[in-house]
Amino acid sequence: MCGIFAYMGNQPIKITQVIQVLRSLETDQEPGEPTPVGGHGAGIAYQNPNHKITLIKVAKTNGSPTNTLKQQLLSPTASSSIILAHVRRASPQFLDTIQYAECTQPYQPQCRPDLTILTAHNGYVENYQQLKTQLTGKHNFESEQIKLIDSEVIAHIIEEQVTKTKKPTKATHTLYGKAQGPNTIVTLHTHADQAHLNVIHKGKTRGLTTWTDPENAVLLCSRQEPIQTTFNTLLKENNYQQIIHITRNDTANLEAHFTINTPTQSPLKSDE
Repeated sequence: MCGIFAYMGNQPIKITQVIQVLRSLETDQEPGEPTPVGGHGAGIAYQNPNHKITLIKVAKTNGSPTNTLKQQLLSPTASSSIILAHVRRASPQFLDTIQYAECTQPYQPQCRPDLTILTAHNGYVENYQQLKTQLTGKHNFESEQIKLIDSEVIAHIIEEQVTKTKKPTKATHTLYGKAQGPNTIVTLHTHADQAHLNVIHKGKTRGLTTWTDPENAVLLCSRQEPIQTTFNTLLKENNYQQIIHITRNDTANLEAHFTINTPTQSPLKSDE
């Protein structure tokens, strides 16, 4: 199982700080856990001020995938108010794919050019092959040239459902009913001057903690401690409140849905 970070707000945060969180997630291993949260790949997707998405993904390396990810950043000073990031720990079924960036998350399906959708996933979708056969449109899977990854099927289900319903919340609810197995799924859908962040948690995963502030910003992570360490100032100065806290030992089933207006990004406030 993997680790997820997501942020959606009107105050941009530094991408390098997100990388710090990913680096912590990558090696995080609580007593009794057989493996760290990450180590098999890392990726980050973030929205630029022109509402375009920058997506960078790296596969397993000899060292830290997160360090490699940091080296590939287009700008060391980049910041964003819409971010989805991931560290990979492949399920046993996919250990033969860890050397390929195409099998790393987040995923951005681009079969519908009018949609901007990002997804990140922690867990294993037991029926992903069956779900793929239920897709009705033409879909191109980047992982399929190596080996189709369950996480990428999720992205295309959301893309197709948003196309049909025009409602990200309804699309997420449909996915909640379809996906089998213990999973955390985070989806981001941006359009015009709004962004939607939707969360699914089923069964036992690596965990999930979510904070929101009075302006409807949302910050979430698979583990609580990296956020409290890296974004402590942001949490305190903006009066964030913790609204979801699921540990790796908890069994929990839930959906959470957030929407925020996204005007042109304001100047970055330091959180050092």
